[in-house]
Amino acid sequence: IKDNIFFAGFPTTDGSRSFSDFLPPANARIVDLLLGAGCVPLGKTNLHELALGVTGTSGYGGPIHNPVDPSRVSGGSSGGSAVSVALSKGPIVSIGSDTGGSVRIPAALCGVCGFKPSQRLLSTDGVFPLSPTLDHLGLLTKTIPDMSFAFRALTGVPLARKAKPRLGVPTRYFTEDMDDAVSKSFLGAVDRLRSSGEFEVKDVPAEGDYARYSRARAVITVRESSLFYEKILRSPKLRRAMHKDVLSLMDGGLKTGITEYMRCMGLRGDAVREAPRLLTDVDALIMPTCLITAPSIDEVLGNETGKIRRLLLRNTELFNMSGLPALSLPLGKTGASMPTALQVVGDHGEDGLVVSVAEKLWTLLHAR
Repeated sequence: IKDNIFFAGFPTTDGSRSFSDFLPPANARIVDLLLGAGCVPLGKTNLHELALGVTGTSGYGGPIHNPVDPSRVSGGSSGGSAVSVALSKGPIVSIGSDTGGSVRIPAALCGVCGFKPSQRLLSTDGVFPLSPTLDHLGLLTKTIPDMSFAFRALTGVPLARKAKPRLGVPTRYFTEDMDDAVSKSFLGAVDRLRSSGEFEVKDVPAEGDYARYSRARAVITVRESSLFYEKILRSPKLRRAMHKDVLSLMDGGLKTGITEYMRCMGLRGDAVREAPRLLTDVDALIMPTCLITAPSIDEVLGNETGKIRRLLLRNTELFNMSGLPALSLPLGKTGASMPTALQVVGDHGEDGLVVSVAEKLWTLLHAR
């Protein structure tokens, strides 16, 4: 259970010294759902402070180390959730929150599966909010069969199987700036899908100004989070205990005026309408989850809010703005030294189709 999700009577720090002594009086709704399904709680997982970061370097428990190479980042903010799955010896499900990619990014960097269902399919009641407009809960598992089992058990949503799914590869914005390892593994996977006969694969032009949604998502997130955590931000003592990258983003939120915030909320409405248009002639989109593999911790420290953050977020954050279901699965043995991953995106409410497409992709891409 990610440590921003309430588990009654157990410390829930939100990754911050400000909440080091907080004991929630009741469970989050997702925890009650898991317990009711027969799950056995194993522990709480570290996260980027207040869930406001994608590298996992600024948590209450210190930087979260990548399970493949401990000198590299885990991704965030649900870094501990991804690592717990990667290091488990058996099938487990780990619960994370996702406001811009915080389940899918660490899943991609750590070589596990991460699914952010359609917004509100999994309740965020009893979870420290970051941005109520954009917050989602998500699941992390070691394999797609595990994900399918957990998802159906927790939601009751049936899978929607298609004999030959139509997959779209959005161009330009979603594939520019891939590093060499990501490009080689992703394009190699697309070639396998095209030649398999199991899918119809076509390019989908993505000609819009998608960068504007990135900027708007950032404004909405820091504006809403700074209002919720304003008491901490106004306390000199508590400010000194915060990580600098998180504090700088929160301070930016305090300075954001209502006019700018409302403009960005208008763009969010545009994203809700525009993102599904990418799916007009296909059943699902596929793209790299992240444009880079996990950078080193030394490279990230002091640069958490710069270029690395933007490259990790670019392909995930639109689907928080639009609320579309998005699932990251590892691309398996690609020759890269660090994991790479593919993201599957479906239309509003098509969660069962996203999972079924991921099952088919898993069978093909991970065939021995």
